[in-house]
Amino acid sequence: MKSRRRSYGYALASVLLVLVVGWVGRTAWKELRQLHRSFASVQENSFRHAEHVEASVRELNETVLRWDLRRQPADRAAFQVESQALQQWIRAGRASVTMSSQERTLMEQIGAAFDDYVAQSTRLMEEQERPGATTSSQPMSERMRNLSANVLTLCEELQTAERAARTVFLKDSQQALGWVRQLLLVTFAMLVVLVGTAVVALYRGVIGPLRIELGESRAIAARHEKLASLGTLAAGVAHEIRNPLTAINVRVHGLKRSLQAGSSEHEDVTVIDEEIRRLDGIVRDFLDFARPAAPRLVPLAAEALFSRVQSLLAPQWNRTAIRLKVEPPPAVKVRADPHQLEQVLINLLRNAAESIEGEGDITLRARADTARLAGRATPAVILEVTDTGKGIPPEVQKRLFDPFFTTKESGTGLGLAIAASIVTKHGGMLQYRTQVGRGTTFSIVLPRVVQNDPG
Repeated sequence: MKSRRRSYGYALASVLLVLVVGWVGRTAWKELRQLHRSFASVQENSFRHAEHVEASVRELNETVLRWDLRRQPADRAAFQVESQALQQWIRAGRASVTMSSQERTLMEQIGAAFDDYVAQSTRLMEEQERPGATTSSQPMSERMRNLSANVLTLCEELQTAERAARTVFLKDSQQALGWVRQLLLVTFAMLVVLVGTAVVALYRGVIGPLRIELGESRAIAARHEKLASLGTLAAGVAHEIRNPLTAINVRVHGLKRSLQAGSSEHEDVTVIDEEIRRLDGIVRDFLDFARPAAPRLVPLAAEALFSRVQSLLAPQWNRTAIRLKVEPPPAVKVRADPHQLEQVLINLLRNAAESIEGEGDITLRARADTARLAGRATPAVILEVTDTGKGIPPEVQKRLFDPFFTTKESGTGLGLAIAASIVTKHGGMLQYRTQVGRGTTFSIVLPRVVQNDPG
């Protein structure tokens, strides 16, 4: 459940990051298009209206001066053509959308002043062409300078306004470019975070679990291979031992009946009989390990299982300082073989009792949860055996489930191996957690019977 919530969280974070990156990218694209339109509409000559008018007026003055010197009709015609072209250009410039209000006002004033300049210049040339016209004491160049003075003064004001407008435009463009740059940096950072999040989510959601499952599968495969080899060997050894052991047992029973009770010979035979029984138990363990019986699965309530185990162990533990606590289990069921699962619990409970030196507690509990079984999340029941014993040292943990490995003087080292094999055949797994000096908890994880299960 926790991994599923984590996966949902990564998915939601990825969606949010995609939306943010999309919004940032769309905003940056709009800003870039706006800048492109601005640069396309504002050409370099947009800020050179005053220079154009000033240069044209000075050329017109030169044209009038040439006419005054040569009195050629072509010069006067050129003046008319050039002045009309400039008037049209000024009218078109006043309609430019890129102009500020101040520039537009100055262009209107320049247009009016230029119209007055053209009218006075034309009148001056007409007066000079009349027969008997008197020559003015004021040179023509000075007279034309006076006529164009108003237009040129307005052109200087327009140049100042255009420089200010150009400065504002460049400043706004730089700010817009800075904003776009920041948006692009944010977009890049978001993309890095998005890719990183996707990689982490992929690793934690897919690659990580697959690596864990692969490692577990390899360990299980190696363990099964070892168990198969040892099982074959154990079966052969057990059969070879059991046949002569049976014959010895029959002879011992006959000899025991023929001896007088209380004699030293009778006591020796009794000891031999007890050792034969112990050997027979070891042989049975070997056979159980080598050829475990297939479980007969039936729906089994945790409460009934706990009650049966408690009734079996309570009489012998009542004479010890070990207290068996059975917590009331929830109303859950598993599909299990009652005898085999009972065997596993009794084995774990006895191991727990042996780990307690003197007085201590053993707790038997059950809880419903979700566990990863057979590579997928499955509703499960977890049966736990918790003790307050000495814990399991790290060097023992490495070989805890290895067959024939034991720390007991009289043990076979098959108890936990058989228990793990039984739980595996039930479709579950046997886990543990321990802390040296504080105790150990063994957990039997089994698939839970759900309400709609036909079994």
